[in-house]
Amino acid sequence: MSDIGFSADKIVIIDLTSDSELQTGRAIEENVVDFISEEQSRLVCEREKCKSEQDFRAVISRIKTDLIVKDQIPLIHIEGHGSKDSLFFPDHSSIAWSTVFELLREINILSKNNLFFACGACESAYALKGASITKASPVFGLLAPEKVVRAGDVADGFIAFYKSLIKNGSLNTASNALASATNAKNFAFIFSYYLFKNAVSAHKAKHRTGRGKQERLEEVLSEAVDKIGSDVNGLRKQLKSILPAVERQKLLEFYQIFMMCDLYPENAERFKFDELDFEAGVSDN
Repeated sequence: MSDIGFSADKIVIIDLTSDSELQTGRAIEENVVDFISEEQSRLVCEREKCKSEQDFRAVISRIKTDLIVKDQIPLIHIEGHGSKDSLFFPDHSSIAWSTVFELLREINILSKNNLFFACGACESAYALKGASITKASPVFGLLAPEKVVRAGDVADGFIAFYKSLIKNGSLNTASNALASATNAKNFAFIFSYYLFKNAVSAHKAKHRTGRGKQERLEEVLSEAVDKIGSDVNGLRKQLKSILPAVERQKLLEFYQIFMMCDLYPENAERFKFDELDFEAGVSDN
C-alpha cells in the first residue's frame, strides 16, 4: 500500500553542505537533472543552498507557497550533517529535528499526506521515533540514515534511488535500487502507516500498562460520568470490561487524524484501516 496515491511534481534538494567539503548535494542534482532530461520526465529538480536556519525557513516557506499557489507537490531532500537530535547548518548553528518535522508536517498536510522526505544527514531517521499519534503525520514516507554514514556512499545511494524513481515511478522499486548501490542496512525506509504503528506501540507502552492503564481507565470514566451521570464505582466495573472496545475506537480516531482522513475524506479510501487487525498486529510487536 506504500505507493498508493503517491505523486510528486518536483524534487527539492536543500543543500546544507559547506563550500569546503564534498558537494554531495550538487552531485545528486546534476545526476538527477541529466536523467530527467534523458527520460523526458515531467519532474523538475531544484537545489537550494542554505547557510543558516533563516535560509532554511525561507526555502520551506517558498515550497509551501508553490504548493498552495501552483499545486506543486514536492519531494524534499536535505543534504548535510546532523545527529539524532539536530540538523546542522554551515554557519555552525543548528535546529532541532522536532522543529524540522513540525515544518514538514505543515507541507504534508497541504499535500494531503503525500510528502516524501529523504535526508543524507547522519542518524536523521531517529528524528521520527517520537511521532505522535495525536497529530497528522509529518511525512508520507521517509528515507534517511539510522547510522553514521560516509558522504560518498550516501550520494551514490540517493542517485540510484532517484534514477529508479524517475524511470519507474515506484518508491519501493527505487528503494531496491538504493540497496544495490549502497549498504541499505544503514537506512530507514518507512511510510506513514508504519510510523503510526510504531507510535501506537510507544503510546501503549506508556499508557496501557500499570499506572498508565489505570489513568486511562479513570479518564474514560470521567468522560462517561460527565456525559451520562452514574454511580462511579458501578461504572468503573463496567468500563474495565469494555475499555478494549473504547480503545479500539480511539485508535481509529487517532489513525484518521494521523492519515488526515478527517481533513481529506478521500484519504479514507487511500489508507484503508481495519482497527482490529491493526491492534492485534501492534500487540504482537
